[in-house]
Amino acid sequence: MRFKELHVRVGLFAVSLLAMLWGYQLMLMRHVPNVFNEPLEDMSYGWYIPLFSLYVLWQERRKIVESLGKPSVIGLLFVLPSLFVGFLGIRGLQVRFEILGFIGLLFGLTWTFFGRRTVGSAIFPIGFLLFCMPLHSYLDLVTIHLRLLAVSIAAGTLQGCGVEIVRQGTMLASPTGAFAIDIAEPCSGLRSLFAMMALTAGYAYFTQPTWFRRGLLFALSIPIAILGNVSRIFSIVIVAATCSADFATGFYHDYSGYIVFLVAILLMVATGGLITKGAEKCAAS
Repeated sequence: MRFKELHVRVGLFAVSLLAMLWGYQLMLMRHVPNVFNEPLEDMSYGWYIPLFSLYVLWQERRKIVESLGKPSVIGLLFVLPSLFVGFLGIRGLQVRFEILGFIGLLFGLTWTFFGRRTVGSAIFPIGFLLFCMPLHSYLDLVTIHLRLLAVSIAAGTLQGCGVEIVRQGTMLASPTGAFAIDIAEPCSGLRSLFAMMALTAGYAYFTQPTWFRRGLLFALSIPIAILGNVSRIFSIVIVAATCSADFATGFYHDYSGYIVFLVAILLMVATGGLITKGAEKCAAS
């Protein structure tokens, strides 16, 4: 009897998901793709977010199936507000509200049909979809602070390495006037910050066994991304000082974005290793 009842709930849950997909078809087929392709948002990594969530669900499928429990009315406390938020987003063409309502419905419906344990098992792949939300243009106010911080660290590092440099606001220049490089808004590191946070969240989930250690590594993704951007600024100035200012601000600048992620990924892996070693030492003592 319980087996049959579970099949009924799974069927109803599937029907609810299909209804969600139909109701959010404009968001899924037009609004979100438009945001991902918008140069101002620069969210090309967004296409991989739902794919990774599906991958995690597949990897955790046995754990999720084993956690299936009794239905809970508590889930409706998330379903109803999410429906309202999603409605506001659809009517007002606010993609952030649409995405938030969609994720809230996934969370609430899972809780409603299968209970708290199942929500706990699926919380990461559901929550990971929040990285689809466009925040770059919304947080433009912080870009100037990121630019100033990155320029300040890069200038101090360059001077520490013996490179003569003059800093004026967000500009790094040679005392001789050979070059002057202004760290513009697109180079603030805000866009790479969100991409790095998403990458670190996925890496931490699979490499760290506890939520505390996952959260610690995820929190450290912010300074890691900033250091990655600093390394890019540092390399551009070095190329301008030793090679050519035109080459540094032209061809090299266009392709130096890979340096951000190369340095950041190496730092992420090294930081994860340090967290693991630290946890093992604490457990052994």
